[in-house]
Amino acid sequence: MIITPVLVQLLSRLIFHEDDYTNPCHPLYVHPSDVLGTSLVSSPFDGSCYGSWKRNVLVALSIRNKLDFINGTSQRPPEGSPLARQWQRCNDLVVSWLTNSMSKEISRSVEYSEFAKDIWTELEERYGKADGARIFELKKELAHISQGSMDIASYFNKIKQLWDEIASLSTGRVRMCTCGGKAAEDEEQKVYQFLMGLNDTYVQTRSNIIMMKPLPSIGNVYLILLSDEKQRQVSAGTQFASNSASFNAGVSRPPPSPKIMFEPQRSSATFKGSFEPHRSVIVCKYCKKSGHSIDKCYKLHGFPPNLKSNRSPPPRRSVAHAEVDTSGASAMSASSEGVSAMPTPEQSYPVPGLTKDQYSQLMFLLQ
Repeated sequence: MIITPVLVQLLSRLIFHEDDYTNPCHPLYVHPSDVLGTSLVSSPFDGSCYGSWKRNVLVALSIRNKLDFINGTSQRPPEGSPLARQWQRCNDLVVSWLTNSMSKEISRSVEYSEFAKDIWTELEERYGKADGARIFELKKELAHISQGSMDIASYFNKIKQLWDEIASLSTGRVRMCTCGGKAAEDEEQKVYQFLMGLNDTYVQTRSNIIMMKPLPSIGNVYLILLSDEKQRQVSAGTQFASNSASFNAGVSRPPPSPKIMFEPQRSSATFKGSFEPHRSVIVCKYCKKSGHSIDKCYKLHGFPPNLKSNRSPPPRRSVAHAEVDTSGASAMSASSEGVSAMPTPEQSYPVPGLTKDQYSQLMFLLQ
């Protein structure tokens, strides 16, 4: 064994004199970070979940090398001892840590206790004993627990917290089994409890786990379900990306233009699109014209006084149309006869486009 300066320094720190409380390994050593007002846990104890709170406090005191002040190992030195003052200082420091780790109501009930060991003993007697009502509440919650909207990790953490708290309340019971059979049975029961609370989406994975021989541990079951959950998330993400691409492709297409229908030989007012809704046409029963009803017909009830002044003059008609309007059917007949009496080149000669001389020359050549 090679003795180095570092090893020598380490051994010298381990082998310390009982009065040398400046050594970090001494129970009465106070680190510069050990100050008043520090809480040993993140959540103060409010009377519930004493097992988890106790566990966190024991870990924190063990790190600071102050467990001896609550379990009674470190006794108060006699008066006049050079360590009496330092011991009292460390005891008060632990008392401060404990009271700051409780709620105000509980800390007031122990604030007049002088020693840290007395505070710890009182808490153990008040909250540390197995409470039948609390055990019943925990087991009832364990029987009705289910995954619901939680993921696999959150569901496992919640059910494991119930297992640990129930186990902490049952630590005082004597276990007769020493072969490990009871521990294996408890592990199997945890696996079945965990699988019973899963959602129906994991029914196939749950069936595969139950059929495994031997049944895997609760840790392996958790890893299998966690892997299955990750695969489902990846598959769902791929399907969502595919649907998004299809949706974007459909959106990028221009919408179909409305169909326009043209009706020949009608006025521009008859132009309609296929998107125009159908509207009923009102026809007057008196004058047989559209656009108004019989109760608003001017020909039946008379024109308003100011209507003629606002009306624009009618367009002038051609002479031919004027003759048709004034002379009636006889004039129309005469006009038709007069028009038909005037011969045209197309009507006079069988070959259209030829004059009389050209037609005569053509007939002469054909003869």
